[in-house]
Amino acid sequence: MNSINTTTKEAPERSKSELRTERLIERLLDAATQFFMEKGFDATSIGEIAKQAHASKETFYRYFPIKEELFQAVLLRSGKHINDELTSVLLSHDPPGKALVAFGELVLSLLLAPEAISLHRILAMEKGRFPEAVKSFHEQGPARVHAALSGYIEEQVKKGRLREMNPDVGARQFFDLVVPEFMFGVNLHSRPAPTKAEMQQRVKEAIDCFLHGYGPDH
Repeated sequence: MNSINTTTKEAPERSKSELRTERLIERLLDAATQFFMEKGFDATSIGEIAKQAHASKETFYRYFPIKEELFQAVLLRSGKHINDELTSVLLSHDPPGKALVAFGELVLSLLLAPEAISLHRILAMEKGRFPEAVKSFHEQGPARVHAALSGYIEEQVKKGRLREMNPDVGARQFFDLVVPEFMFGVNLHSRPAPTKAEMQQRVKEAIDCFLHGYGPDH
């Protein structure tokens, strides 16, 4: 009998030089994120980013020839971070009463954090000047989160845990039950961010409403 070789090749280990480069780029992105969020795009200088990251200007320009490329990289990384964090709790084997609670509470804690509020404001300020960067952020972050939530809801419908619905509509409705009032309050009316207890209560109210409409007994 012929045997089938199922051995898979492991990815080659990265060299010390490659690891140093990755760490340097992360430091540059960390520093850039801090200054962009605090001061905005125009008021942030390459020199202060390089200094904060313990790098020379020459090293900086080697990886980011223009500040606009760095700005786009910052937004892209932020979008991916949001997606990775939020989709990690949407486990198909968890029922809606568990997964959606975890998702809703994490959404609020992430989107109402000071860093996220600053990000939201700079996106609003710079969307006309950097439409492609803002588009990339949306595609890597919010759009993928919505798709993951929609996919989770679709799976729960198939399992009989939720009744038939348009999963895209259901995802949008659940998000709208959880987020907008707090976001408007913090962003437009400069209200303090809600407490953890207030966020938990809002998510509980959203879950009750969502399951009242889409629970399997309705």
